[in-house]
Amino acid sequence: MNDPKGSAGGPPAPEDRIPNQAGIPDPEQASRLRYAINPTRRETTMPSLVLERRDLRDDGVAFGLAGIGGAWGPVDPGVARETMQRAMEIGIGVFDTAPSYGTAEKILGAALATWRGPRPVISTKVGRLPASDGHEIKFDFNPDSMRASLERSLAIFGVPCVDLLFLHEPEYVPREDRARVVDTLRQFQADGLARRLGVAGGYGSGWDGFVESGAFDVGMLFRRVDACIFDGMAEDLPRLRCAEMATYGASPLHMGLLGSRYEEFVRERPKWVWEQPINRAVRLRALAEENNLSLAMLGHRFLFSVAEIDRAVIGARNPAELDDAWAAWKAGPLSEELFAAVCAAQ
Repeated sequence: MNDPKGSAGGPPAPEDRIPNQAGIPDPEQASRLRYAINPTRRETTMPSLVLERRDLRDDGVAFGLAGIGGAWGPVDPGVARETMQRAMEIGIGVFDTAPSYGTAEKILGAALATWRGPRPVISTKVGRLPASDGHEIKFDFNPDSMRASLERSLAIFGVPCVDLLFLHEPEYVPREDRARVVDTLRQFQADGLARRLGVAGGYGSGWDGFVESGAFDVGMLFRRVDACIFDGMAEDLPRLRCAEMATYGASPLHMGLLGSRYEEFVRERPKWVWEQPINRAVRLRALAEENNLSLAMLGHRFLFSVAEIDRAVIGARNPAELDDAWAAWKAGPLSEELFAAVCAAQ
């Protein structure tokens, strides 16, 4: 890979960001920033300077709360609270949640109310509405509705301002409404309700009107870069870097395909998981076994090894899953040989 400016986790230098008159980076410049299909391996889990410069801490890992909130199936409330408490105790200092993640915001709010350690970085989202589970999709991008959603979240957390506010699944915003949505989010910042803005999910034309607006500091990739899919490498990551945005890599285990739902997905092959990632997961499981690793350990450590990702967002539904993910983080990046083997499995 030939990307000296983006590979270490920093944005391109300002002089390398050359927007055209429409505010969109010049195609030739985007071409210079385009990544090869395979990611770059980082040698150590170093602090993320690109996030630290945005006052979002330098942690390379965040805890995503969709799982303990019940977005992907019922979770015992006591287990959810125990998992949240465990995350704080082991030193996780960045938490990502959303109104659509079931009870996740309330679990985080309750934990914050009794926590006496350093204040963590908190991100939540607007746009996608609460639903019965993660497969039910409802949106409301009306300015008053988004403001009410954000204010409810802040009240639950007991804080006046969220550190990072994501627009949830921007591809669902009608094109004619995108400029207005950007203005609305900027107003939330001006009103002191959010310090930084991000886009969570989407890619390609789903980002049009957002990434190049200059309003956003972070882009969260979801099922775009992990051990069984590299689709985000060629276009998504160069585009985010060109816009000087930091990168979050969500769902290192590809919605459980590389973890607790492997057997289910391989057997049932649901269309929303896609055939190619499932076939890759089968190859990766054999690779993990050859190297005396669990498939989840391999999946986590692979994403932790990807230099183009500034922060990985891990998920867990119970303390045991959280401890496994944290152990993977502590184990550090994969060896050069194993990282290359995972890339070859694509």
